[in-house]
Amino acid sequence: MKLILIGFMASGKTSVSHFLHQKLGLPLLDLDQEIERRTGQTIPKIFATGGEEQFRQIEHQTLSQVAAFPGILATGGGTPLRVDNQQILAATAAPVVLLKASPEVTYARLRRQTGRPLADNLTIDGISQLQEQRQAAYDRCADITINTDDLAVTEIAKQIMPLIHLP
Repeated sequence: MKLILIGFMASGKTSVSHFLHQKLGLPLLDLDQEIERRTGQTIPKIFATGGEEQFRQIEHQTLSQVAAFPGILATGGGTPLRVDNQQILAATAAPVVLLKASPEVTYARLRRQTGRPLADNLTIDGISQLQEQRQAAYDRCADITINTDDLAVTEIAKQIMPLIHLP
């Protein structure tokens, strides 16, 4: 891989990965979209029928199989929570960039989105608590952290592009 983006829901992983894909012409793989493609089910459907544990197992299997992807990987918000996923992320030569947003900004972004099973009933306090619970796992994986609160996608991309080793 050339780049891996991690971070909480609505931190900017999808927007930034799409921008970098277009700007640099690198292949792009969104892990959640790949899971949906492989299973033939939406993420909310997987959560509804099998629960979070089944989803995390599918997520791990998919991550294992795409670890050699030659481009940009945008992970799901919970991907780095499993130790075996942390090991996969650490084993790649690609820089792992943590995109981070405050609970307030995350809440505002999530209110504009749908289809996130873990976010449907989250308050700002709930987001804050969940971010705190996940922070250590994110930190174990990240080579660099970028706070996305007040940055446009182009500004975030400018910070990331020097990290990508192009042929």
